Amino acid sequence: MRSDYSRTAEGMLILRAIEQYLPENRRIIDDPYAAQLLINSQYRMIAASSVLSQMLSGFLKFWAPGGQEMLTIRPRLVDDHARELEAKGLDQIVLLGAGFDTMALRLKSELRNCRVFEVDHPATQVEKVKGMNRIGKPGNLVFVAVDFEKDDFAEKLKGAGFDPALRTFIVWVGVSYYLRPQTVEQTLSRIAALGGPGTHLAWDYMLADVVDGSSKDLDALDKRWRVAALGEPWLFGLKPEDFPGYLDRFGFRLIRDYESLELQQLYCPDRRRPMSYVRIAFCERI
Repeated sequence: MRSDYSRTAEGMLILRAIEQYLPENRRIIDDPYAAQLLINSQYRMIAASSVLSQMLSGFLKFWAPGGQEMLTIRPRLVDDHARELEAKGLDQIVLLGAGFDTMALRLKSELRNCRVFEVDHPATQVEKVKGMNRIGKPGNLVFVAVDFEKDDFAEKLKGAGFDPALRTFIVWVGVSYYLRPQTVEQTLSRIAALGGPGTHLAWDYMLADVVDGSSKDLDALDKRWRVAALGEPWLFGLKPEDFPGYLDRFGFRLIRDYESLELQQLYCPDRRRPMSYVRIAFCERI
């Protein structure tokens, strides 16, 4: 078992925390809970200061142009889709690799009749549980500890009360591009087997030409080099034109595949364009 929690997951958390210092009309996501879950003392210091938060935003414009926008749009877009599904009838949500996501708090009112299962590695989840207990854990939130290298997350979910027969929304974002293609395929096969027809899936993917280095997007190639230097290379990507056929192999049909310009127009028309080499898609089990 890993000895510590995911720093990458906490990195997503600080982005949502510093977003709170922006005026409401420029804020992509409203997450007043993010700062309360921070563990790293430097992150807590940044989140407590508008000046330091602005400095971090400035640094991110250089380190990962459009990254702050994309990584705050992603949970906002998932929230909006969850609201739409709940209005039509939704019984349960599964967050695979939930990290420090706060959907269960952000949508506490809308999801009051819907169970939310957060699946993650025990080392990260134990810190998440501590933070949620401080804030006030919603009664509909269920934690499911899974070592993805050893455990079958589907069996763990069923053991925690997940019912495959109910109307389900599964969220799997921020993960696939760090996995080898065969691991992505294995995970999608398990996801497909987890829920029946009508199950919805939120999934983001990297563009194939960025992963293989043939892209002409210099910002994307620079970021590709940076993450590889940190020991977390991008390993999996797809071409948008191949995406529907890829999903079909696992019994899913594509509902919507969002690219960055469309996301900018929807959520931040007066801010930097979100990074263009990640797309966010919504699919349905057929």
